[in-house]
Amino acid sequence: MATTMRGWSEGIRVLLSVVLAVVLLTVLVFSLDTAAISAALLDADWSILALAAGCALFAQLCWNLMTVWILRTADDSLPRTRLLLAALAGTFGKLVLPLGNLGGAAVLAYAISEGVDGRFRDVFPPVSASELLRFGGSLAVATIGLVGLALRPVSGFQGPYVVVLLSTLAVGLFAGGVTVAYRRERLGRLVQQFASVLHAVLGMFSRRLSSRLAPESVASAVQSFLESFDRATANRRRLAVAGTLGLAGWLAFGLALTLSFAAVGVTLPLALALFVAPASGLATLLPTPGGLGSSEVALTAVFVLLSVASPELATAAVLLYRLVTYWLVVAVGGLASVYLSMSVWQALE
Repeated sequence: MATTMRGWSEGIRVLLSVVLAVVLLTVLVFSLDTAAISAALLDADWSILALAAGCALFAQLCWNLMTVWILRTADDSLPRTRLLLAALAGTFGKLVLPLGNLGGAAVLAYAISEGVDGRFRDVFPPVSASELLRFGGSLAVATIGLVGLALRPVSGFQGPYVVVLLSTLAVGLFAGGVTVAYRRERLGRLVQQFASVLHAVLGMFSRRLSSRLAPESVASAVQSFLESFDRATANRRRLAVAGTLGLAGWLAFGLALTLSFAAVGVTLPLALALFVAPASGLATLLPTPGGLGSSEVALTAVFVLLSVASPELATAAVLLYRLVTYWLVVAVGGLASVYLSMSVWQALE
């Protein structure tokens, strides 16, 4: 009964998130001139859009290869091809689950552990390392974009705004890098202290939580995580290769945004695209699958406010961008998930 109720609860949550995404998209499209949006989409240059799709797929390949690279640094016996397919399946999970991007490392680690018959606790630390590298790459590319905007400002986004954001990102990159490189043990102690507070509060209501959050259990789990994380990031050369893959992925992702606007006849400065593409990840924090609906609304609003294009052209370009960076990736990840599921059933037979 408890399992059934939990299944119903999950189903309702997914349904509500899809409904919210549909509502946001509907409000976006029907609050504007739908005929103009349709005309822009129909007149789009599909050869340019194909290049955008290639960039989007290249970005996902880079990020998944980065994950595979880090995982094989921790354990080189893991099968490379199956790891890549499992990483694609994990990406599919991140994009279709409500708040999937927020719990990206856990979703990705679960899919990979299932795909290669591994243990979640062994896979999670190196996957966390790869997700941190990916996040660092997004900050680096956003910084590159801001430097470009400082040199060649665009209307509505000049001077003090660029300087403040650039300074914030630079400080964030430095502080984050120092923390991960030299203060991991300190982070581990903070996790243990937080867990002890939860143990004192929640342990009174649940014996299971009390056991899971017991100081000795948390200390053991944190120590195991840090040791596995260190193994995955010990080889500096391999770490540099993984970081380069992550950076290349974000550069391709920004280029896909510029090309999507070019497909509807709008020139979007590459520097602005390199800043906006990583920053748009904030919209995925809303409880919709992969930021569906919220990303489209946020991106359109940004480009209209910056006078990049009319609301209708901006909407059309953003819809095309999401077509190649969201729906296309969902399709590829879904195929990988189906293939892995079929291979599991064949093995059982």
